[in-house]
Amino acid sequence: MIRFASALAVVAAIALAGTARADVLVTDLSEHQIAIRSNFTGTQILLFGAVEARTPGSRAADRDIIVVVQGPVRPLTVRKKERVAGLWVNHDSVTYPAVPGYYAIASTRPLEVTAAPEALKALRIGIENINPGVPVARSIEGAVQILQPEQESAFWKALIRNKRRNGLYINLPGGVTFLGQTLFRATVDIPANVPVGLYTAKVYLLQNGEIVDTISSPLYIDKRGVEREIYRAAHEDPFLYGLIAVLVAAFAGWLASAVMNRR
Repeated sequence: MIRFASALAVVAAIALAGTARADVLVTDLSEHQIAIRSNFTGTQILLFGAVEARTPGSRAADRDIIVVVQGPVRPLTVRKKERVAGLWVNHDSVTYPAVPGYYAIASTRPLEVTAAPEALKALRIGIENINPGVPVARSIEGAVQILQPEQESAFWKALIRNKRRNGLYINLPGGVTFLGQTLFRATVDIPANVPVGLYTAKVYLLQNGEIVDTISSPLYIDKRGVEREIYRAAHEDPFLYGLIAVLVAAFAGWLASAVMNRR
């Protein structure tokens, strides 16, 4: 009986200790919906939050925050250009089935000093740790082919370079700042060429290099007004959209010609 009581005391002490160590996140976004109109030139979203410390006297210096904003996930093909008969043409290609159209990561410190590389890779945190699914490589004739790991890696690195160049993949070490002991904030740029769809803003709380809490918030980016109707028509009925575009272009050409002839 004494041994049983002692065991219960140990279990209770461990449970209380685990509860005491586990801090909790409370976060929100400045806006959960962004409307894209003809005058849209990009914007910023503010993510703010607080850490509810369960350990009395715990310090902000013992914590790190990582913010990941990503979406929407779609297939994407990367093509390799080669010179053929003096011309640059598309040659081999690799299609990735699940590539985020936008990926921004901000952290209190550089990722390499925030957590172990193995932990970041396991949780797919970081641009280099994105999981795009199983790639499919094709030759210029369209036949499926098998690439060596270093060859496939070259395509993936090229994709990341292009996304970075277009401002769609962003890495902000030091982009999360603590305001006192518990409050924190991060500002993330949304470029004008951002794809529409559902996004997720995920916040990780780390303590001494270990993740102790996570929280997610939805973000929806959509077109509004005339732009939305044009976008919908182009994707839902591309033939009709193309026909109307040709007619509008022909009418515009005729109108310009008529104005010039009158002069």
